[in-house]
Amino acid sequence: MSKDKIKDDPIELDIPDGVGEADQAVEMLRAWIGDGALMLSLNADGFGDRIMDWGRILGEIAHHVARAAKLNGHMSEHEALQAVREGFDAAMRSAQPTMSGKVRGRVSH
Repeated sequence: MSKDKIKDDPIELDIPDGVGEADQAVEMLRAWIGDGALMLSLNADGFGDRIMDWGRILGEIAHHVARAAKLNGHMSEHEALQAVREGFDAAMRSAQPTMSGKVRGRVSH
């Protein structure tokens, strides 16, 4: 097989602690960067018409990112939250990203 046809397996993260022991657990979001582009799979109807709950999830993700930045010694949690907010605001102001996709069913294991 030629070198340009060899691909590494994608790098996946572990399922978070506690999910296996939870009475109910639903994956809401999976995000990848592939060849520089965001590739996203989400449970779009996970909150039904309570779309504001997606904002809450994004906010909680920002706090996790900020805590990780602090723990990794990159910057303070406050600085990291500010950086995330600036990136979010810039993305929201920019033109709509090119998106494609379709509604799919869930995977059961």
